[in-house]
Amino acid sequence: MCNDTTEATMRAISTKPHQASASDQDIVLAAKGGGIAFVGNLFVYVIRFAFGIVMARLLGAELLGLYSLSLTIVSVVGILSSLGLSAGMSRYIPIAISKKDEARLWGTIQVGVALPFITSLALAIGMFALARPLCYQVFERPDMVPVLRLACLVIPLLSLMSVLEGIVQGFKRMEYIVYETVSLNLSKLVLSALLIWVGLSVMGAMIGHIVTYAMALTMLFYFVHRLFPLTRPLHTAKRNIGEILRFTLPLYLSRVLRRFSGSIETLVLGFIGVMSGVGIYTTVMSLSSIGKMFHTALQKITVPMISDLHSRGKLDQLARVYQTTTKWGMMFNLPIFLVIAIFAGPLLTIFGSDFVTGATSLIILAFATLFNASTGVCGSVITMTGHSKLTFVNSIVYLIINIALDLFFIPRWGIVGAAMAVTLSSVAINILRVIQVFALLRLWPYNHSFLKPIIAAIVAAGVTHLANQWLVLVPALLQVTIGTLLLGGLYVLMIVLLKLSVEDRLVLGRLLNRFNIKWTRI
Repeated sequence: MCNDTTEATMRAISTKPHQASASDQDIVLAAKGGGIAFVGNLFVYVIRFAFGIVMARLLGAELLGLYSLSLTIVSVVGILSSLGLSAGMSRYIPIAISKKDEARLWGTIQVGVALPFITSLALAIGMFALARPLCYQVFERPDMVPVLRLACLVIPLLSLMSVLEGIVQGFKRMEYIVYETVSLNLSKLVLSALLIWVGLSVMGAMIGHIVTYAMALTMLFYFVHRLFPLTRPLHTAKRNIGEILRFTLPLYLSRVLRRFSGSIETLVLGFIGVMSGVGIYTTVMSLSSIGKMFHTALQKITVPMISDLHSRGKLDQLARVYQTTTKWGMMFNLPIFLVIAIFAGPLLTIFGSDFVTGATSLIILAFATLFNASTGVCGSVITMTGHSKLTFVNSIVYLIINIALDLFFIPRWGIVGAAMAVTLSSVAINILRVIQVFALLRLWPYNHSFLKPIIAAIVAAGVTHLANQWLVLVPALLQVTIGTLLLGGLYVLMIVLLKLSVEDRLVLGRLLNRFNIKWTRI
């Protein structure tokens, strides 16, 4: 028999209110979960922005490159050790909950935690042993050996964190991931800055990274235990290891390829000996990723919904969720892209004069993020509707395109070439995914309502660009702040004047009602 905690969790997730249609409830749930995750991601990005400034100012481009390259290497290894089970948790936990199968739920969690833990330990030991020849012979940086060896401790932490986040995501409790992510980034900022300040330099930054990851992992275990108490006999579980691995293997391979693809630019820049370029490119990538906040939040809450709706044959509801979340992704990313495009130089000035050379790369990468968000959750739809093999094929296609473009562009144009390679690869693969979703499920992410945010963006960008002729006279931070407020305010005003769609009014009405705000006037 399920205990009270487990029963309450299952009831909360599987029960829908009667006063709204099922389709409306799915959209409201996406908005609520996406909104929670977005607020958390926004706060996290502010912390990461501060962290990036602190690291850039205290370490400089060269040592920041050393730190970033070491973390890139262990991150790739960490993905290898996770076996793709994070996505498996996101798929099979909602299914077990909907069937009220506690034994299957317990077995899924056991498989998700045990296998990556064993694999990550083995790979961490192997990476530690290979650190010296890798640093000496490949990157020709002997001073990188102790940094990379210390970074190996991140591998098991990263692997388990990924799986536990997948478990929490499967329970649709996005607020727990927000708590963990905020705590992780805030503590990393404080601890790393303190250790660098006392004289530990790049080693201090790495120690801060490891300690805070261990704290975040402990927090995730606590949250999972609250959702589904783990102090129960192991033998009561129903472990569908074969079924889970058959689903996750193509995803695992595709995720490894995707993570490797996302790291190629950093690795190539490190290989050709441009360590300062690694530092600048890392900073630019971090800045451009602000556009991923809401899109990532939507993906996290939509993934279990896609799995659930598809398993129940609710394709009409799935189509509506797909289209609405795509529009939200584009709507939130448009003003962010415009701010970056208009104020790229002043933004990078905040990090130091060494980083201003990355302005062109920043704009190019910001466009890649915008395009990715504007094609919606097409990749998640393909994966969560059972086409995981196609996901793997797409990853291979992306990797081939990315490697070819990297090898052609980076030696010629450095970090600008790296940004061009990422953007062109991203555009190509996302167009392919949208076509595949339509061919497989007859789902299309766009309609005429997408014109409204585009018109609003054009008006806001035009006015802000004109105002920037006078804003250049003020300090960089003030210039960016005033420009962002101006563009954002004009964009929101235009969106409201152009009228909101039924789905937008439904979502915002539900959210505003929580604050007793009257919505009928909008």
